[in-house]
Amino acid sequence: MSDDDPRELLEYESGDGTPSWERRRRVMRWIALIALVGMLVPTVVGTYVTARSTAERSCRLAVDFYADERTPSRVAFEFLSPDALGWTCYAELSSGDVLVAVLGLIPGQPRLVSRVGV
Repeated sequence: MSDDDPRELLEYESGDGTPSWERRRRVMRWIALIALVGMLVPTVVGTYVTARSTAERSCRLAVDFYADERTPSRVAFEFLSPDALGWTCYAELSSGDVLVAVLGLIPGQPRLVSRVGV
């Protein structure tokens, strides 16, 4: 508002006691928050799906290399393990799960090292 506006407009308050510009600002804040969440959720979900798919393929390669093609595999994202932060690959055996590879935060092709000594 400028100095040329009448005093009545400067002191106007809506019926609930808050100025109309304050209500508009609150509505715009909610709209911006909803738009931000609407943009971030698909990005996060897409990143997770891509990372999980890549981890599953890498895990399958590692289990096939170290074990047998018929051995089932499983991937998991682990937060709390200090030596295995990120995606980890397990082979599911009858005696329990065996850690096969640590794929990292951004999974990629596993580093396969032959366990036979030369």
